[in-house]
Amino acid sequence: MAKEKKFEDKIKELEETIAVLENGEVSLDESIKKYTEAMKLVKECDAELKNIEEKVNKIVTENGELENFEVNE
Repeated sequence: MAKEKKFEDKIKELEETIAVLENGEVSLDESIKKYTEAMKLVKECDAELKNIEEKVNKIVTENGELENFEVNE
């Protein structure tokens, strides 16, 4: 099984792919391939961010249970 890339590596790869696509020096077929790969990375990063957001919105209470985090002003 392939090792999953870290979030930061996915973002870096996405940035590099965007740069290649913006450059315009690749064929149409290669552009489509790179665009498809980029959209896959976007989907993976989005899912990971949503998962992290869920975790950040919860805190561990003293008894070890998770509860929603609320800011009291």
